[in-house]
Amino acid sequence: MIFMGYWKIGVKVQVILGDDGSPIRLRWQGREHPIEQIAKRWRVDDGWWLVRVLQDHFKVITSTGLLLILTHDLLSDRWTITRLYD
Repeated sequence: MIFMGYWKIGVKVQVILGDDGSPIRLRWQGREHPIEQIAKRWRVDDGWWLVRVLQDHFKVITSTGLLLILTHDLLSDRWTITRLYD
């Protein structure tokens, strides 16, 4: 596996959620990418005394062959790709 990119701010994407609130599909660069598997999920809840950070992170595998980390900023409801692997 080769690490291809990391974006601190993230690349904005559209995400479709399942009934349980987990991502099931994303739209990026004009293409649909169904999510086959969520390999890992974790939450970052930090900075409550300074600048609040509340994010869910999902390491996902898509049926189109992508392995990436999706980040959901729970404060702004913004979805981004923050890492992409090849």
